[in-house]
Amino acid sequence: MSTRAARIENLPLRSLPGALMTPVFAVFVLWSAAPETVQAALPVPKHLISPGTPGIEDPDYLVQRYLDAVDRGELKIFGQTLARSMIVPARVEYVYELSSRTTRIKVHSNLKEPLPVPGQPDCRILGVGAVLEDGIITEIESHVWIKP
Repeated sequence: MSTRAARIENLPLRSLPGALMTPVFAVFVLWSAAPETVQAALPVPKHLISPGTPGIEDPDYLVQRYLDAVDRGELKIFGQTLARSMIVPARVEYVYELSSRTTRIKVHSNLKEPLPVPGQPDCRILGVGAVLEDGIITEIESHVWIKP
């Protein structure tokens, strides 16, 4: 046991708060400085949040625009173009980016028949996710599962 700890143990109870004041004060100072440090590390949005934004478009309208893009041949996975008859739209996802004040729209679809992953015999593609920007597919994700 250190001599400081032994001195604190031997002090009467009425003098204990004074002995602990220095460590408690140091913790309080560090704790009060932490929120400003954390806030300084966060990016500040360019625009103030407006109650009028974001606008969420009708999901049925978005799915129709997605299917139109699929019909134009924009949905491709590993070089294979997927047709409307191969997919079943299942979900529309809206992500609102605070920094740019834009809404990112992604449509998730299940495949009617799993597709093989080239070079991976134990893997199958069971679904796709596509990001829509102005009715055009700009990003595509394939959802791959490993066969047990």
